[in-house]
Amino acid sequence: MLKRSTALFFFLTVLFASQAVHANVIEEIKHYVKNYYYGDIPLYLNEMKTIAEIEAGLDEYSEYLTKKEYEAYLGTLHIPSESWQLTGDLPGSEADSHVMSRFLFGNTGYIAVSRFQVETPIAVIREWEKLKGMGARQLILDLRYNGGGSVGSAEKIIGMFQNAPEAYTRHNREESIRVKSVPAKIKFPQNPYVLVNKYSASASELVAAAIKDQQAGTVVGQKTYGKGSIQSFFELSDGGAMKLTTAHFIGPGGTKIQSFGVMPDEETPPGKELQFAHTALSKGWLTEQGYSEFPDAEMEAPGKSFTITFSQKMNFSAPAASNRVELIRMGDAITVPVKVEQTGDLELKITPEKPLLSNSVYALVIHPRFADREGIYMRKGAYLFIKTI
Repeated sequence: MLKRSTALFFFLTVLFASQAVHANVIEEIKHYVKNYYYGDIPLYLNEMKTIAEIEAGLDEYSEYLTKKEYEAYLGTLHIPSESWQLTGDLPGSEADSHVMSRFLFGNTGYIAVSRFQVETPIAVIREWEKLKGMGARQLILDLRYNGGGSVGSAEKIIGMFQNAPEAYTRHNREESIRVKSVPAKIKFPQNPYVLVNKYSASASELVAAAIKDQQAGTVVGQKTYGKGSIQSFFELSDGGAMKLTTAHFIGPGGTKIQSFGVMPDEETPPGKELQFAHTALSKGWLTEQGYSEFPDAEMEAPGKSFTITFSQKMNFSAPAASNRVELIRMGDAITVPVKVEQTGDLELKITPEKPLLSNSVYALVIHPRFADREGIYMRKGAYLFIKTI
């Protein structure tokens, strides 16, 4: 009988202790909601008895995390002391810190950032330095499908743009704060292109709004997701944390993000953002190099032969004419091999040796390596863009 009483006493003690801890956590959550939550405070908050009741009265981004969930979250940051984020994972989005780059035609660097992690700015700098070493002088930054992440990383990325001293304006319970970008020693080139789409959310929208409002680059794509809120994590006595919306942000020039999204400077059909940006930058680069522009042409895929006519008789002998004509697909910079045939003293017949893709843009570039009959080389190259249907 004594043993049963002891066991019962122990069980009741543990039960009461657990209830006391739970009650303490609820009171802590109420305190944080009352003092820091940016939004309408739930009616009858003081009478609420459970965490679920409190969560139901908050916005969709505010929630309680158990100790296990909070520790798992901190593990994704790679720096445990990072205690607040601009969160905005969309359903089905992949939460990783991958940063990748490619070198494109026209001395153009391309960097894609899928999420803003703490180490993202370092990774972006590394990729940009690598691209510069390959000859890149202009840049496309791809934030499509980027669901957000570290606000500190976003501030540093904005600081890499020229003429972007401001990051955003943050509105919290007590005040509005203008936040500056973090100055960077290594800068992007003038007038980069930033790609966005409807899946670009939160921290990536912060970057897009800052670039648009300060005219530090050209934003291309479709209207972004529209999540302009900041979530902070408040640690609790049970080892868990309460994630609360504590502020909303707008662009430094007043662009509203929450529920609105960022409208691009140049709107494109979905999937054509990179093609548009690469075409624009390639055109600028070719013009800068002294190439003459010819009117755009249109062609049915998979393509057919076409003729280039020169204004005077040319010598189409060695070096091989095919080395002096390039056909490059915009967006991925894939060079299509071409067959170049002389059809007269003034004409070259150019035939793509691989099928052209429909609904694409190709740059046909004629380099100034042709000479006339007297051995005088062309002073300028020429180019035109071919749109396939």
